[in-house]
Amino acid sequence: MPITTKDIARICNVSRGTVDRALNNRSGISEKTRERIKAVAQQHNYTPHLIGAALSKGRTMSIGVLVFDLHNRYFSQVANSISRVARKHGYSTLIAVSEKDIATEAQAIQSFLARSVDGMIILPITCGEAFANMLRAPKVPIITIGNPLSGFHHVSIDDKRAAYQSASYIHAKGYSRICFICPPLRKKGRFDGQFNIASQELRAEGFLDYCREQKSLKHEVLITKTYPDEAAKMVKCSKERIAFFCSSDAYAIDLMNHFKKQKIRFPADAGLMGFDNLDILQYIEPRITTVSTSAEAQGELALGTIVRLIDGENQPMTQYLAHQICEGETL
Repeated sequence: MPITTKDIARICNVSRGTVDRALNNRSGISEKTRERIKAVAQQHNYTPHLIGAALSKGRTMSIGVLVFDLHNRYFSQVANSISRVARKHGYSTLIAVSEKDIATEAQAIQSFLARSVDGMIILPITCGEAFANMLRAPKVPIITIGNPLSGFHHVSIDDKRAAYQSASYIHAKGYSRICFICPPLRKKGRFDGQFNIASQELRAEGFLDYCREQKSLKHEVLITKTYPDEAAKMVKCSKERIAFFCSSDAYAIDLMNHFKKQKIRFPADAGLMGFDNLDILQYIEPRITTVSTSAEAQGELALGTIVRLIDGENQPMTQYLAHQICEGETL
């Protein structure tokens, strides 16, 4: 017959509450007691009875995690970090992918709720009052990452400030013309304004705020699908020293690959800067200058915050992670 927490408590001569705190890494007991209880549990191959725990605690000890996709290494790193830290707190994660589709996102959220998750960490692609009301209705703690959503806890970097500082950094390198490349801005206003591209809009705002303060700095924003061709034409026709600031490393990589075919060199013919510091950049030459954000840190902070919200603790509505400019070889 499988060993229970009651049996572990009897063997260790402690209360079941102490056993629960030890096995779920909660505070309130000494490390010596925690290690002794864990050793006994491991020795007797203890396996938690999840259904029983859910009934006794009123929790399923599960958290829903919804991201755009897992092909983008940044999102997969965030999801991996969340799952790793969740295990330390005794939670399991249910991971879903929206594929940047509003209907798929709604289905994933409903699936989480049908499984009675204790909380959700989502990177939303929908906004608007109807969507917010759907999220509020079940009264489940929710944290947004990436795109903020009014009225919900948010964990991210300060996108606007990071973009402002990046534009300043590029300008200080001697470029008199900067083009901001942000294809997601094409989606602005789509689906009756319900498509959420807030993080990209904030990056665009930060870029434009800096450029408008600099009277002599020429600037433009490129959002078309054909941005690589248009950017190449800019380089060939520009009389100024031009740099391209991309709202994501993915766009910077695409631009670099296209420019190589056009025999346009970085930084000899044009400058280039990305955003996110994807781990794939370490394999690309020349190394792209980018904004460095920690996917691991974002996952850890989001998970820690959702657990505290589930436990009824107050948390700041917005928490910003540190960011820095990671100097490469393209400016």
